[in-house]
Amino acid sequence: MTSSLQQGIDAAKSGMMEQALVHLKDAIVEEPENANVWVWLSAIIEDEEKQVIFLKKALEIDPANRPAQRGLAFIERKKYIPPKPGEKLSDYTKPIGVFKTPSQAAASVSASAQADRPAPQPQPAPVTPQPVTAPQPVYSPSARIPWLDILLYGLTLTVFIIIGILIGTTLLNVDIPFLTRPEPVLSTQPPSTGVYALNEGLYAEMKIYDILPETEEGIPQLSNRQPSVVINDLYIVPEKLQLINENGESIPFTTTPAENNTYLLEPSQELLPGRYCLVQKFNPDDTKALYWCLKVID
Repeated sequence: MTSSLQQGIDAAKSGMMEQALVHLKDAIVEEPENANVWVWLSAIIEDEEKQVIFLKKALEIDPANRPAQRGLAFIERKKYIPPKPGEKLSDYTKPIGVFKTPSQAAASVSASAQADRPAPQPQPAPVTPQPVTAPQPVYSPSARIPWLDILLYGLTLTVFIIIGILIGTTLLNVDIPFLTRPEPVLSTQPPSTGVYALNEGLYAEMKIYDILPETEEGIPQLSNRQPSVVINDLYIVPEKLQLINENGESIPFTTTPAENNTYLLEPSQELLPGRYCLVQKFNPDDTKALYWCLKVID
């Protein structure tokens, strides 16, 4: 028998949100300690206050639940950065996927009904008398346009040049910039949107704060004195970032564009043990800012 959770998932994916809500309420009774039930429930409602409550409940059950973490991060970010048109919570509580809207669901049903109808039988076309046309003149090869010959010769020459370059680079082992692909900056891509510290090849998420955090809970701790930070968020502008230490002193750093619109940020010098934070201010004279922190340890 299909569980209420699965029935709610199927209904949500079909765009039937009211029916999905009924099934998911039953799923809470059947599986109150299943974090996925609370994550799905948060994705199909519009009340942001309840979304936060349900996502926090999912993290109480499963503190490592990535969809719930991403969903809370999205809600927190909306306080400071307006979401894109059409951007919604379910885009971040993946692998939930994209829901159909009721209009899309209706269109899908209509398309299915159209496909089930029998195809109309073709009717014989009426026979109409064909007009008598004058014979068309026959062009001889000598009538070819001169510029067309020049174009064909040019294309042929270009093909031979490219083939010669490819053979030369293979035999001489020479790299030509426009024929070689750049080396990737990142060996692996970050798991989702956000800011991450690279720790021995693994991604450690740096949480977003609207004030400097007073505790070190949730702040990645790295032994690397020159850590790398990967920025995978279109709302973050690398040119507006600052790297500061515990005393508020600015630390120089470099940014390198990487794959899929990400950036690799690295301090220009080795860091002393302590806490360091990336800061992005909304305006130069504004006290409001966003913070992402890490700690360098011995």
